[in-house]
Amino acid sequence: MESGHPLSPVIVPSSAFAFESQEAIDRYHDSREGFLYARYGNPTIVEVEGRLAALEGAERSAVFSSGMAAITTTLLAVAGRGARIAIQRDVYGGTIELAQRVLSDLGMSVDWLGHDDLLRLEPGRIEGCGLLLLETPVNPTLRVIDLDPPVRAAREAGVPVVVDATFATPILHRPLGQGVDLVVHSATKYLGGHGDLIAGVVSGSDTVVERIADMRRVMGGILDPFPAYLLHRGLRTLAVRMEAHCRAAAAVARMLADHPRVASVSYPGLPDHPDHEVAARQMDDFGGMIAFEVDGTPADAVLVHDRLRLFARAGSLGDVESLVSMPARMSHRNLDDETRRSLGIPQQLLRLSVGLEDPRDLIADLEQALAM
Repeated sequence: MESGHPLSPVIVPSSAFAFESQEAIDRYHDSREGFLYARYGNPTIVEVEGRLAALEGAERSAVFSSGMAAITTTLLAVAGRGARIAIQRDVYGGTIELAQRVLSDLGMSVDWLGHDDLLRLEPGRIEGCGLLLLETPVNPTLRVIDLDPPVRAAREAGVPVVVDATFATPILHRPLGQGVDLVVHSATKYLGGHGDLIAGVVSGSDTVVERIADMRRVMGGILDPFPAYLLHRGLRTLAVRMEAHCRAAAAVARMLADHPRVASVSYPGLPDHPDHEVAARQMDDFGGMIAFEVDGTPADAVLVHDRLRLFARAGSLGDVESLVSMPARMSHRNLDDETRRSLGIPQQLLRLSVGLEDPRDLIADLEQALAM
């Protein structure tokens, strides 16, 4: 009798795999086929990596134990110890901290590039760099980087380009199609989507991702099979979730833009957003993230933050539940006030990750919190 096959991926928790002979083990070391030890690879891992590569339009993906593990391993594998690298100035706070606290100890120097630098980037500015690291949309300011100018300059300079596209996901933006070499995500966020896993992923050509995966094997940052299974589950609903996130965020952003207690709103879908035209051209929709500045003192912003009832106060994003955070006191708290202000992150800034609740309820929650 012909048996069926599981619709969900099988979790293979084994840390080691047995062979018939030493000769078979020797053959494994000369091939990427098969499994030997879970730090090198695992059937559950390979399954989700294939799904991620297909979503991204990549030849290959490699998953990691966190988004920071994915970025760190990629930087070391592609640029290498002692390299000079170029990084967009307003990337995620964890990436800034990595550059300031770790990369310098490895003899790596960083050339920080602002938005104007990227728009007018000349090949000579980054010539000799080990890589160029960008992020779009930007966390937490929701600026959208036009990738065409920096990618064009990097091509001429022979510099590989890495883009953190966590906020967009492959559903809304696929940077590989714009000539980018590698795309990284914190899969903890929208890709997993349910707030119950920590993971990261890098996608690109088979040759480069193989080099990164080899570094992953040495550094030990591979994802565990159980969160890999949860990540696979999240990918199955990613498209419908992103559609709902985008629809609700647009409604919430319009409400905030008209509220008298809101000094400014940053959402790429609003026509007055400075990068609205870039986002409309480069992305398939505008995402589920919003940043807004409370019109008042930092204490007023804390009051609004603490009065919210449906928005959970948590330092993450991309969950089915709506979340709120204060970036100056969370993701970017390790930066000094002057640096935060220069990056557009005042104390009064609140970041919203709009979930799957009814947007009417979310709007009512924000209205009562802002009625100070």
